Amino acid sequence: MVLQLLYVIIKAIQPFIVPLCFVCAWGLTILLVWSVASAIFDTTRRAQRMHQIPCADCAYFTKDYHLKCPVRPTIALSEDAIDCPDFCPVGGRNS
Repeated sequence: MVLQLLYVIIKAIQPFIVPLCFVCAWGLTILLVWSVASAIFDTTRRAQRMHQIPCADCAYFTKDYHLKCPVRPTIALSEDAIDCPDFCPVGGRNS
């Protein structure tokens, strides 16, 4: 009796389940592509921002992890160093 009722219910909702699963599968696929594209865009934007940090090309940069910059050690190799007023290109320091 219960199996017959279950069979009737499944037969009744079957035409609605297939389109619903189709829409859900494509929805998940679109969300996945959107998420990956968003991550790539954010990573690219962040990399462009990090490449603006001039410390590695500065004459005061020591390449020592203890003291990266003797002039402004608190902002060395960070985004705050992008507009560093003490930036001096390599070879531009008066010795």
